[in-house]
Amino acid sequence: MSLQIPSAAECGGARSILDAATRLFADEGFEPVSVARIAETAGVCKANVFHHFASKEALFLAVMEQASGEHAERAEALLHEPGPSALKVRRLLAFEIELMIDHGARTRLLLRECWDFGHPRARELAQQVFRRNFHAVTALFEQGRASGEFRADLDPAAATLLLIATKQFFMQQRAALRASPDVREFSDPSVYVDRICSIVLDGVVARRAPRPVAAAGERRRRRRSGAQTS
Repeated sequence: MSLQIPSAAECGGARSILDAATRLFADEGFEPVSVARIAETAGVCKANVFHHFASKEALFLAVMEQASGEHAERAEALLHEPGPSALKVRRLLAFEIELMIDHGARTRLLLRECWDFGHPRARELAQQVFRRNFHAVTALFEQGRASGEFRADLDPAAATLLLIATKQFFMQQRAALRASPDVREFSDPSVYVDRICSIVLDGVVARRAPRPVAAAGERRRRRRSGAQTS
């Protein structure tokens, strides 16, 4: 499902309506917010809201699509750009965290709906966009695996889930990070992205040098020694 979100140039007050609705829906959810309150907050009349959006539900879904569409679009664009896959993953995580910080109301709305206690239609739309974003990010990891940049045994789906989880954790716990001296530096998005991506992309298991292959004569000697002691 795709909703056409009017541009400010095309329809004057539509952008202010979307912005006002985003803030109200993010703070209170779908049911408590009336069209009259949205109109008052946006500085337009109620009839103007219905001029641009057929119903409160249509407005809510337009808000949801605006809030979530950029994430999937960015991931899909990176997939077709040249360059190392690891760099694309880093750029994607940095972009998404910056976008979520810059649009706090959108972020609160997405988190509200993803936790399954929001409006059913909006939750359905959020899940659709999640799947779209999930497939695009998974394709980035698959691309790196296919090129030999990532491990051959990498599970792209698991890597994607880890990336999504760490992004949501940052947005939900940033204030707590900032308040704790031990991890305060992680409240800086650039530090967080760099440190987290280092673990996501490089892993935590120390790289060990491969065991040397014994010469043929040494292998025969070990076999004889083992046979004599058995």
